[in-house]
Amino acid sequence: MEVFITFKVGKSRIPELCENLGLEHAQLAAKVGLTKSHISDYISLRNIPSIERAYNIARILGCSPEDLYEWIEVSGNETEG
Repeated sequence: MEVFITFKVGKSRIPELCENLGLEHAQLAAKVGLTKSHISDYISLRNIPSIERAYNIARILGCSPEDLYEWIEVSGNETEG
């Protein structure tokens, strides 16, 4: 029997990462070619960026894409392997 550990997206770390760089959300949006509304949606979890957008945002913020959010471990689902 295998146990798969899965994760779900938790709180956005984008505001904290922007603050560390002295970058406003509108400035981040402009640097990655998005609207401030897109960034706001990513922060509020109304939308999650595609991996390409997450990578671009992370590059501007000097982190890796997985650092953009907190990750919550979901109970492992036991499945027969």
